[in-house]
Amino acid sequence: MLRPRMSRIAMEETLAFKAQAKDSDDLPEEAHAAIGRAGARPFDIAHGPLWRCCVYTVGGRRTIVLLVFHHLIFDGFSRDVFAGELAELITALSDGRTPPVGQPRFQSTDVAEWERRVAAGPRGEQSRAWWRERFGQAHPSAALPAAPGQAERDGSMRVAFPDHLAEALRARAAALKVPPGALALAAAALTLSRVTVQRQILLCTPLTNREQAEAAAVIGYLNRVVPLSVALPPTATLADIVSGIARDLFAANRHRFLPTAEIVATAGLARARTDQFMAAWQERRREAPLAFGRLPVREMKLDRESADFALALQFEADGPALSCRISHRAHILGPAGAAAFGTLLRDTLTAMVEKGIDQPIGSLTPPTVDRERLRALLVAHPGIDEAAVTENPQTGGMSAWMVLNEYNRASADELTTWLGTKFGALLPPLRFSSLPALPRTATGAVDLETLVALDDGRGKSAFNPPENDVERIIADLWQKALWLDHPIGRHENFRELGGHSLLAVRMLSDLEKTLGRRLSANVLLQLGTVAELAAALVSDEAQEHSAPAPAGHLDPDILARLRAYTASWEGRRPFPGAVAVGHNLDGARPPLFWCLQNETELKQIARYIGKDQPVFGMRSGHEVMVKSAENIDRLAAHYSGEIQAAVPAGPLFIGGNCQAATIAFHVARHARAAGREVSLLVLHEKMVPERYAGRVALCFGRDSNRNIHLWCEDPDAECRAYYDDNFTIDIVSGGHGQFFQEPYILDLVAMIRRRRDEVAALDPVEKNPKSAWGRQQ
Repeated sequence: MLRPRMSRIAMEETLAFKAQAKDSDDLPEEAHAAIGRAGARPFDIAHGPLWRCCVYTVGGRRTIVLLVFHHLIFDGFSRDVFAGELAELITALSDGRTPPVGQPRFQSTDVAEWERRVAAGPRGEQSRAWWRERFGQAHPSAALPAAPGQAERDGSMRVAFPDHLAEALRARAAALKVPPGALALAAAALTLSRVTVQRQILLCTPLTNREQAEAAAVIGYLNRVVPLSVALPPTATLADIVSGIARDLFAANRHRFLPTAEIVATAGLARARTDQFMAAWQERRREAPLAFGRLPVREMKLDRESADFALALQFEADGPALSCRISHRAHILGPAGAAAFGTLLRDTLTAMVEKGIDQPIGSLTPPTVDRERLRALLVAHPGIDEAAVTENPQTGGMSAWMVLNEYNRASADELTTWLGTKFGALLPPLRFSSLPALPRTATGAVDLETLVALDDGRGKSAFNPPENDVERIIADLWQKALWLDHPIGRHENFRELGGHSLLAVRMLSDLEKTLGRRLSANVLLQLGTVAELAAALVSDEAQEHSAPAPAGHLDPDILARLRAYTASWEGRRPFPGAVAVGHNLDGARPPLFWCLQNETELKQIARYIGKDQPVFGMRSGHEVMVKSAENIDRLAAHYSGEIQAAVPAGPLFIGGNCQAATIAFHVARHARAAGREVSLLVLHEKMVPERYAGRVALCFGRDSNRNIHLWCEDPDAECRAYYDDNFTIDIVSGGHGQFFQEPYILDLVAMIRRRRDEVAALDPVEKNPKSAWGRQQ
């Protein structure tokens, strides 16, 4: 039975405490719940009091005294002062003596008055100049871990370190001639940097601010929380880092008495978040254990669950015992992430006291997530075709640049959760970006410098918030589709934010689901800014939509989606309104019309097949239409019509890959039905089991699961049943999904050129720039 005997109630601001099981022995669950409720009740700052006392009896034989103080009136130093005075009062009463009661001669108001006098004098001006010099340049906020899954509420846990670690830490501090707290702060900054890869960390730490001898007996919040800039270049040694922190601590202590608001208003801190990261060191100096008269007393450690900082590390050295309370906000860490951070902190401390102080910190405390391993894991995800990863040592975290898979959707939350299963509950801050293709250098390697420049240029435009519900819906969908970590303004452009054709199609599909209606072709072509798309939606809703397409014609909405998808593709259209996009159009050869999935495939074929070969890309119907036989046939008929308009006469050269090869097959059938000669049809990674009388060049990847030799015992007989003897079968290097990457693209275009030249030798076409393609323009 648990009975409350006394309670002071306050409301509004929450400060919660929770008993740790190892410190509370066999307390029943009811006791834990009662302590949690009493500690969680908020305070009424306007009316007070800002502390309360609850006394409980457990089972009629044990007494628990719970004291809860608001941080405005109580700091860590006050705890021992208060506990000592309380023990003295209770002991005097239990002995029958009159307890000493009186007004303290020196109080927190005296400290505040002293601070104001000093700040107004010459020393105050010197301190202001020091803070201006220290933070004269803009400083980034501290980067924080990314939790794979957000916790339900703020959390706190205490990590106990091995007993020998406190003494080893003090010994290392003595060798370096610095206070032990400097080593603890260095460990905190190094541990955070190992997770976030940030190399310039803004760390806040409290200083005791008890300069006067009389202040040692004052109960109140006298601490001053000051910002420190901790530079962590990989080549710096542990001695460099710790010595630098110690110098800054001593200097900041001399200039700590200015109001915190004045310090953080310094130009370099004006835009920085100073509530992100805090680390503190406290030595318990109580000489004797508590005693309430003749009553046996044991102090219980209670940790609050709310967090003043997004991430706070409170080191506490109590004789040989060393622990750290890790407090975090819900969006930073979950329980598993906090435990992982505690383990990493212990490993960092151990490395600091056991390894040489002259070792570079890059080898002493390596990052927890390797950039190359992160890239490899992303590529292994079914929703990602290609990926590159860049680090952001200035602002912290990593940027993952990805080419999305056409068939498997992946959201940023899904990727973060998936990576958490690979790396654990402690991830660096991750920024995901989707690109239509990764930029390449002249050698074909991913151009990381271009990606870093893209990263540096993001998020610098002025923000104008959405003005109505439609704009807010669009902005929210864009933020999710583009995987952005900041809100989107009404005048921001979809493509300038990083949007491309695949994301446009997916976003428009999600928009239709959200609105519960199909969008007309007019709306699909208005993919500019949030405001422009919203205006088109409002106008579209008020108008009657056009009649359905006549039988045998491509649906106008499908055509509009294809145009929206390919609107950002580079190249030249054969005529206004065409879906097909051309490259190498100064080449003399008859053009190749290739049906494919995305712009990357088109660019790679055009780049490697040679400048003398014009190439037109015709996008498949993936994610823009239901892949029914009827729709495929209508799309093929449409492309056949575009080809007829672009090249009215002469033999045709048509091809396609994967599912787009099926469309290419039907384009060739429609062209032949219209009386055109198709000199060659190339089907890459697809054997279409339908009759076709023209020449066919089939091609499969050696390592592909679509390779005809894997599923057919006699490929020649299988193909002969449909293509007579008018076909060839080639095997090129690579697996499915790799063919448009280097070096596999070289093998693919070599096959296309070889089969093209064989046909040209049988049926030569004049190769003068004014013939074939050139004359028809």
